[in-house]
Amino acid sequence: MSPMFFPSSPGFNPAMGRGNASACSILIAVVLAAAAGGSLSSAANVYNVGDGAGWTIAANYSSWASAKTFRIGDTIVFFYNKSFHNVVEVSKADYRSCNAATPIATHSTGNDSISITRYGHRFFICGFPGHCAAGQKLDVRVPKHISSVPPSPSSDGSQASSGGTGSSPAASAPGSVAHGEGGAKSIRGFGMMIVATVAAASVVVLH
Repeated sequence: MSPMFFPSSPGFNPAMGRGNASACSILIAVVLAAAAGGSLSSAANVYNVGDGAGWTIAANYSSWASAKTFRIGDTIVFFYNKSFHNVVEVSKADYRSCNAATPIATHSTGNDSISITRYGHRFFICGFPGHCAAGQKLDVRVPKHISSVPPSPSSDGSQASSGGTGSSPAASAPGSVAHGEGGAKSIRGFGMMIVATVAAASVVVLH
């Protein structure tokens, strides 16, 4: 049996205990930070505006947006023919009046990815004459408090053209994760990381 060392014993080294505790603390901090980062990234989603219709006059963007639950970290993607459309981010007043003369930002590549970075509303219109008035306008709202209950289907029994999941085709493509599934996986992954941390910490202390 190995000899037991006490603070008064010649073989006891207080610095070793402090070193192990410090290493353990650093290890726990690194794992928790990685878990938090993974949780945030797995919850992000990508939405193609208008789903299959894209960004055009012939779409109802109010209905499209109402079937989605936008969160910070999500990305909205505008697909369109840049010869006939563009994307202009505007204020609430300009959104209501379809005024593109004083834009917050203008996009015109035909494939514009815009990240959602804050709570509240963001307003987008097409700056080509008559397009906004015809319905080519989008209000993206990110609520501060999001219920865990999924959005209810619309009156005609459908949610979105992507199969009723409330997410765009890009969200169901390989490599992307829906909100609910991403949250569950994040929790499971976080739990596994905690178990691994405790096991690693035990090894450090014992050695």
